[in-house]
Amino acid sequence: MGLRSYSLEIDQLLPSLAPRDAIGYHALKMQELIQSLGIKSEIYADEIKGELKGQAHLFAEFQRKSYRSNRYIIYQASTGSPIAGHLTTRREPILINYHNITPKEILGRWDIGVGIVVGAGIKQLSFLKERLVGAISVSQYNKWCLAQEGITKNSLVAAPFIPVEAHSGSSKFGSGIRTRSVGSNWLFVGRIAPNKAQHDVIKAFSAYVTGWQQEATLTLVGGISSKSYADSLRELVGELGISERVHFTGPVDSMELEKQYENATVFVCLSDHEGFGFPIIEALRHSVPVVAFASSAIPETLGTSGILVASKNPIQVAAAVALVENDTQLRKVLRIEAHNTLERYSQEAATLQNLNALRKLIPEMASRK
Repeated sequence: MGLRSYSLEIDQLLPSLAPRDAIGYHALKMQELIQSLGIKSEIYADEIKGELKGQAHLFAEFQRKSYRSNRYIIYQASTGSPIAGHLTTRREPILINYHNITPKEILGRWDIGVGIVVGAGIKQLSFLKERLVGAISVSQYNKWCLAQEGITKNSLVAAPFIPVEAHSGSSKFGSGIRTRSVGSNWLFVGRIAPNKAQHDVIKAFSAYVTGWQQEATLTLVGGISSKSYADSLRELVGELGISERVHFTGPVDSMELEKQYENATVFVCLSDHEGFGFPIIEALRHSVPVVAFASSAIPETLGTSGILVASKNPIQVAAAVALVENDTQLRKVLRIEAHNTLERYSQEAATLQNLNALRKLIPEMASRK
C-alpha cells in the first residue's frame, strides 16, 4: 500500500510564545500568511504566555504527532531548546527561520547557566544542518552567522514582521521641536542583558551630562534577563553620580512604551550583538533620531537613517548625540532616509519577502496565490 496523500500542512515550532515578543509576533504573522493561502498551520511552543495561550499548542503535543508526508516544519530559532533535539528525529522537511543566537562569550560572563543554554543553541544548529531543506534569516547578518555553522543550502533572507503600534506620528524628528532648550531625553529599549551593553549607554550619557547638558535624562526600558548585570548597572549609575538622571522602567505595556518613545529626543543603541534590532525601527516610526554602534546587524537595519558610530568612546558617542539633537538640517535628512528604511521593513514588504521565500523552499506552495 502506498503512502496516504495529505493536504499541505506547515507547522511552526518555537521555544516561547509570549505577548509583546518580537519572535512570537513574527511566528503569528507567518501563520496568518500561510493560512491566508488555504494551508493548515499550527504553532507549537515550549511555553505559551498570557493571552496567547489560546493561539498555540504546547510542544509536547507535537512530539506525539506521527509523521505526515506533506507536513513541513518551520523552526523559529533564537536560543537553545529541546525542540532542536526532537527535530533531528523527525522525517518531515525542516526549515529554520533564524533570529540569531547571542554568542555565549557575551552572556556567559554574567550568567553561566544562560551561557550554557545559548552555547547549546549554537551546537544544535550544527546537529540540524543535515536535516534542513532551507533557511530564512531575518537579516543578511544572520545569514552570514548561519554560514559560519555550515548552513548555506537554500539560505534566504526575508524581513521580519515588526509589530505596528498606533502612535501619533509626530514630526519632531525633522521639525526642530525637540531641542536642548526643552532637555535631552535619551532612550534605549531592550532587555537588561550584557549583549545590549546598557553599561556603555550609561557611560556615554554620563559624558553628555558632564560636557553638554546637566539636565538630560536617560530611560532604559526592558525587563531583566541577567540580575547580576542589572545590579552592576545600578552600581555604575551610583558611582557616576547620575542616579537621579537615569530611570529603569522594567517591562512596560504598549501604552507606556508609546509614551517613552514620544518623550524621547534621541534613541541610543550601543549593543554588542543584535540579530536585527526591532527597537531601532520603532524609534524611526516615532520620528526619534537614532545614534547606534555599528555592530552585528545594526548597520544593516539602520542603514543611512541614523548616526552610526564606530567607537563606543563615551565622549564620541555623546558628541554624536549632541550633533543630531542640535542640527536641524541633519535631522531633516535623516528623516527622509528613515522613510525609506520604514518602507523596506513595512508589513507589506515582509509579507512579500516571506511569501517568496516560502515558495522557493516549499515546492507545493509555488502554485498557491
